Amino acid sequence: IAFMRVFNAASDTVRQAGVRDGANMGVLRVDHPDILDFITVKQEMGLLTNFNLSVAVTDEFMQAVMKHRDYPLYNPKTGREHSRSKARDVFNVMAESAWRSGEPGLIFIDKVNATNPTPSEGMIESTNPCGELPLLPYESCILGSVNLSRMVAWDEKAGRTAIDFDRMGEIVK
Repeated sequence: IAFMRVFNAASDTVRQAGVRDGANMGVLRVDHPDILDFITVKQEMGLLTNFNLSVAVTDEFMQAVMKHRDYPLYNPKTGREHSRSKARDVFNVMAESAWRSGEPGLIFIDKVNATNPTPSEGMIESTNPCGELPLLPYESCILGSVNLSRMVAWDEKAGRTAIDFDRMGEIVK
């Protein structure tokens, strides 16, 4: 969280197109020992305003929530179990925080990785700030948009409008 505060301050200085604040995505796995601090950090208004926060929840965690069980928290450096928490309590803190501040969101990370189109490249850990694009570690999000209504042209042969795939290919490139 301390690093995120520094990055948030830097994002205040570097504005997108000189106008819009930076949009950053903070995602922490639900089995990280600092998860409760992460979940509640934005309950104090004005903190991390350039970040969207989401918790990467696992199938194991959701099963523990439904069964009122504990679940393990893992040390990210060693991968060993650090401690255990009551899943239902953590879930309730997420719900309360989301109600108070609108964050965190949830990323069902096991489901996302089940549909990962490039599993040989690594596991998806996050999305871009608006949640449209799953990302591998250290990937940046560069979104582009194409106005599809401008990709329609009259097809003389067919006597109707059709998608101009040649033009769309050039635009996308």
